[in-house]
Amino acid sequence: MMKKGVHIIDPCTSDLWLRFVSDHPQASIFHHPVWMRMLRDTYDYKFFAVCQSDGENIVAGIPFADIRSMLTGKRWVSLPFSDFCRPLLPPDETDATEELVEYLRPHLGRDVPKIEIRWDIKTTTQHYADASFVHHTLALHGDADAVFKTFDKSKVQRDVRKAERDGIVVKRCSSLDDFLHFYRLQVTTRKRHGVPAQPLKFFKAVWEQILQSGFGFATLAYKDDRLLGGAVFFHFGKTMYYKYGASDFSLKALHPNHALLWDAIRNASTDGYTTFDFGRSEIENEGLRRFKNGWGTTESALHYTVFSTDAPKAGPSRMKGVMEAVIRNSPDFVCVLSGNVLYKHFA
Repeated sequence: MMKKGVHIIDPCTSDLWLRFVSDHPQASIFHHPVWMRMLRDTYDYKFFAVCQSDGENIVAGIPFADIRSMLTGKRWVSLPFSDFCRPLLPPDETDATEELVEYLRPHLGRDVPKIEIRWDIKTTTQHYADASFVHHTLALHGDADAVFKTFDKSKVQRDVRKAERDGIVVKRCSSLDDFLHFYRLQVTTRKRHGVPAQPLKFFKAVWEQILQSGFGFATLAYKDDRLLGGAVFFHFGKTMYYKYGASDFSLKALHPNHALLWDAIRNASTDGYTTFDFGRSEIENEGLRRFKNGWGTTESALHYTVFSTDAPKAGPSRMKGVMEAVIRNSPDFVCVLSGNVLYKHFA
């Protein structure tokens, strides 16, 4: 039992946090200890949660990773590699938000130069808003055919049906060896986009700690015996999350991504999920936004709240453009090596 007031706990191990997250209607997979433990074990981050207690239970809380990097500096992030992580608050959230922020404020500058919450919070404390992203969600119900009718007819419906006519088969990964087929596709996809690939140990941890624990699954799309694409989905509560996707670009005309997504959406509808989360997209990535909007989604602004001793720099850095060019024009191992070296620093 906690005393009334604000406390710091370890969300990776606390039974109180697990119970709080399991019961809170706005909790996501990113609040769950299984996600934070996976990141802790993979990248050696330290996690803590700032919580408000009523004397018996947690009534509000924000989890953080304490990131200390020689490349990107020291910061607290809620949470790294998470599309969003809203503070979990009671219905009357204003007082709880201010109390939690009041705890954080003395640490800014003295202990940490930057604190980032991946949600738009209401606070009177000076902060910056990072408006770089949007978020797409699809409302589900038990009738998958009715959900299908909300998709764009000239694009998504057409391409899903074409994938079906062409005999694209979607299979769930049943072993780590299956899942590593997805990882190899992920490397080639990340290389094509000019960004580092997540380390192999990260995806092994996803398989072992999240998917094998019943919080998601991975699927592969085939034409006969040829691998076309793959996807990774998480689920928690009534929401299914599309987290990672990869495909053989030379076979995009077969529409493996459409087959993979429709298979997941159809099953999520049948299994009683009420939301299919397509994740975040960069606001400037108009192509990806059009693709997600074609699935009948609702697009909403996804603003992050940043407390910082210095104003965040706007726009992509020149170094990012150089790195993209190098990765695109180098062998796959450069994409893998850069991810092994850099990924944990740019959470």
